[in-house]
Amino acid sequence: MKHRCTFRLFVALFVCLFISSAVFGVSEGYSNRQKIYPVDSDLYQAITYLYIAQGHALPSTTGPWSADELDRMLAKIDREALSEGAKATYDYVKGELDVVPWQPSQGIGMKWGFEANLETYTHINTDEMFQERVNWGYGLLKQKPMLKVSFETWPVNSFYGYAEFSVGNSIHTEYPFGSTQFNTNIIMFQNLPKFVMADLNFNMPYRAFASAGGNHWSLQVGRDRMSWGPGVTGNFVVGDNLMYHNMARFTTYFDSFKYTFVTSFFPHPQNYGNTSQEGEMSGINMFMSHRLEWRMFKDKVNFALTEAIMYQSADNYLDLQILNPCMIFHDYYIRSNANSILSIELDYTPIKHLNIYGQFVVDELALPGEPVPGSSPSAFPNAFGYMLGVKSAGGVGDGMLYGSAEWAMTDPYLYLRYGISGSGSEQGAEYGLNWVVATRNFSNTSSPSVQYDETFLGYKYGGDAIVANLNGGFKVFDKWYIEGNIFYMAHGTHDKWTRWARVSNESDDGNTAGAAPYPNQSTPTDTHYPQNSKDTNARNRNAVSHTLVAGVNGGYTILPGFNVFGQLDFINVWNPGNIKNAPAQFDMQLTVGLSYSL
Repeated sequence: MKHRCTFRLFVALFVCLFISSAVFGVSEGYSNRQKIYPVDSDLYQAITYLYIAQGHALPSTTGPWSADELDRMLAKIDREALSEGAKATYDYVKGELDVVPWQPSQGIGMKWGFEANLETYTHINTDEMFQERVNWGYGLLKQKPMLKVSFETWPVNSFYGYAEFSVGNSIHTEYPFGSTQFNTNIIMFQNLPKFVMADLNFNMPYRAFASAGGNHWSLQVGRDRMSWGPGVTGNFVVGDNLMYHNMARFTTYFDSFKYTFVTSFFPHPQNYGNTSQEGEMSGINMFMSHRLEWRMFKDKVNFALTEAIMYQSADNYLDLQILNPCMIFHDYYIRSNANSILSIELDYTPIKHLNIYGQFVVDELALPGEPVPGSSPSAFPNAFGYMLGVKSAGGVGDGMLYGSAEWAMTDPYLYLRYGISGSGSEQGAEYGLNWVVATRNFSNTSSPSVQYDETFLGYKYGGDAIVANLNGGFKVFDKWYIEGNIFYMAHGTHDKWTRWARVSNESDDGNTAGAAPYPNQSTPTDTHYPQNSKDTNARNRNAVSHTLVAGVNGGYTILPGFNVFGQLDFINVWNPGNIKNAPAQFDMQLTVGLSYSL
């Protein structure tokens, strides 16, 4: 059975909901609250600051969110108890949520949007390391297309649709920040001083979906970004680092409880060699997860439990019995088809203006009776992730002053898993049943024309990393902001293409290719014992790489809809490529832009 059947189930349910809303949903007043706000929404950010300032645990960290859910979040805030700056922030959120879309006599609300952006990028280091977007502080997800047109519709009271169409440059232009020190987002001028007609981006829309809902629930089907968790540098199960998910998402939320169920589909790894439009796609690579959140102790504590699996089938077979939103996914015991993960999150606001949060994720753990690293010569490696942080926010003047400090550590084999043989040994170039997924992108200027951009589904820095981040700023919503950030990372030799291997505490000199078991290493590693699916020279890695990024950014609204912004980053990398005593690489990067929106 093809994975299209699963999508059809959600579409059928969605159509039934739409028909019922069309028949029963029309009312005298216009009360459609089904608009979906993205994970980088200013409204959610503002509500988060208000919650911390008033002594509440964080609002639901499971994004995106519907207008109905944000309304219910805001209802918990006592406006009269806020400072003047926090009151201004409250009024900004309330004003945005109360906007009623244009509604003709037929009862259908609709809105067209237009956005024009001009961005310029300049930096001092034109070496290859900083010629691609991956090593830019103002990264791919922040960079805006030159033009964007959006369309929203609110048919009756229970339905919402959104689609955006952009005109921009291909993300796969070779070395977009190449030999020149200056560049721009103006279409076809991405590789200054060249003019490349074929350099247009044909992969949009990146955000397009339909949603239905009512009081306390929402269903969304289509393409959108997701982010689950309170992390500033990322989150362990669902990070905000993917360009989009092709997903179906159901959520229901109340004052003290929220439940979310998601399926999201990606290209099966066996297709990565299929680099032309003519090639037939096959196989299933599906992320499925449920997430439960509880608010406790007079809204001081928020607890979230997330369980998920990656399900793979090379022959397009989907076992429908796994589509049980109430099942314990770990209890399917189907290692050859599925890889499960579990995370626990807790945040606590002991006093006003201070929130403490943590995340813990388990990807691999030896159960009673299974081989244990250190006591067995052939054990699977433990794979955990840890995060601890604090956030603060309060009203000052006519805006919000905020700050955060965060630390995270991930085990070397977090998110990785053995290949299709299921043995845990090195198996040539086999793909793994892991937590590395890909988006499929087309470009007329790249070779091959179809490329698969692989990234971690969860924490964007993957395993084998220690991260520390310090952030602070001041924001008057819808007017101006300024923010500073200091980021440090020590990253070991393991990456998203490191092969899964059995481990032991017994020493191995690492000189025999394919030898197993390998030593059970701790984060960050300075030796890459296993093989690597992309880098045949990975065994030459012999050092921990260190990255320091210090940056400042800000923006100002000159007139309603007309904004200017800038970002300056200093980046320094020691032992680049995890090679000891390799020349340190540094760059000073400046991004300046202006935008106009209707």
